[in-house]
Amino acid sequence: MPSMELIAFFSSLAVAVAQHVKVEPAVFGYVGNQVVLRCQFVDPDSNIEVTQVTWVKDPSGAKQNLAVHNPHFGTNYPVDTKERIHFRNASLTDASLVIDHLLMTDDGIYSCEFATYPEGNQEAATNLTVLAKPRTSGNPLLVSSGKSPVPVASCIAAHGKPPASIIWRGTVPGNATMELTQNADGTTTVTSQYQAVPSSELDGMTLECVVTHQTLERPDVINIALTIHYPPIVTIEGYDDNWYLDREHASLTCNVKANPAVTSYRWYMNGGDLPSKVRAMGHQLTVDQVTYQVNGTFSCEASNTLGKTRDSINILVREVPLQSRSTTGAIVGGIIAAVVILTVLVTAVLIFRQQRKNSDLDTGDDEPPSHKPPPPRATLTELAKVEMAEKMETVPLDTAYFETTGEEANEMTLIQRYSEPEGDEDLKSPLEMETGDYLEQENPIYTGVQYAEPEPEHRKSQEFVSKGMFV
Repeated sequence: MPSMELIAFFSSLAVAVAQHVKVEPAVFGYVGNQVVLRCQFVDPDSNIEVTQVTWVKDPSGAKQNLAVHNPHFGTNYPVDTKERIHFRNASLTDASLVIDHLLMTDDGIYSCEFATYPEGNQEAATNLTVLAKPRTSGNPLLVSSGKSPVPVASCIAAHGKPPASIIWRGTVPGNATMELTQNADGTTTVTSQYQAVPSSELDGMTLECVVTHQTLERPDVINIALTIHYPPIVTIEGYDDNWYLDREHASLTCNVKANPAVTSYRWYMNGGDLPSKVRAMGHQLTVDQVTYQVNGTFSCEASNTLGKTRDSINILVREVPLQSRSTTGAIVGGIIAAVVILTVLVTAVLIFRQQRKNSDLDTGDDEPPSHKPPPPRATLTELAKVEMAEKMETVPLDTAYFETTGEEANEMTLIQRYSEPEGDEDLKSPLEMETGDYLEQENPIYTGVQYAEPEPEHRKSQEFVSKGMFV
């Protein structure tokens, strides 16, 4: 601030060149600090004689002489200010006035007057504004939960001049009010309250009160944690739906949120007292050994200064633990999963092998195979022909035609056989047939033999797998 005052002082000197008395039009000071009211008499031609210098407060009203300097009579301070007010360096050219430990009552207009000859009195006024740094504070307001908006936090900037500015920051839904109080010393106290609907959810949430003022280098931020009173909120935890006969050390926990704190806990079963095998200590309930006696409804009641709240839970006692059933189900499920996975793997392998086989067949037409192929299989037609031929070779000739001995006997038998007409007049003896007729007259034993027509060469070649088999 001294540097700013100096700049303002020389600025005023440059503006009022025609004036012999040079002062700062406005000066700001802070309560408790020091301030200097500069005043100089400028006479470049040295044609004016100064005989006395005087500082006066409130020159337009009730004048009050604060300081007087006369080269012949010395320096005097008519008002007892306990040496808070004095000349910095008493002279007829520099009459700057120093005020220590500023008070709010020091605020006002000060006039620097020079008595001269032959021009008479010359003066200039300075407006001293005393600034007061506010005292800031913030605190939560203790309220109980409800359904209507009420003040939940308060922020105060007391005895500030000029009045401070207050804003609120945070995620708490609500709005703020502002109140200004004028104090006797000329300062102002600003009070702001934040209003919201009080609930258990707001308890512990934080609001920020931000105070800004001319005397503060940076805004003053005050964190306020809200405090909302509400009756207990009770929740029973710990039941895993697996209380079975003879289970040991089964327990329940009574979890409670409350403000103020819980003063007492009480457990019930089916609305009455607890069985003998059940122990309750504060918020904890323990069953040493589970029996059918604990099959029912357990309740926990928590109390604080605002009231009582209860929560209940139904307990089902099982004959066997759930783990065994779940283990059997897990085994069955694992077997099914293994079968499914094995089926998928086998299918994938078969598909892969088939694709690989098809790929080998496609590439084997142009190149000889890397292994010796098996011999070609005979078709059903060829097998039937071979089988019939073998049967024909094993069939004996009819003994009725060749049972005589000697050539004559054979000849006569044959002549007799073919000379005996049995309804077939065209049948001739082999001796009577010519060569061509004989060939056409087949022996009856060969009439059942038939020979397949030879197949073309190109058709036979198609029965083989590929050209590579001829290598």
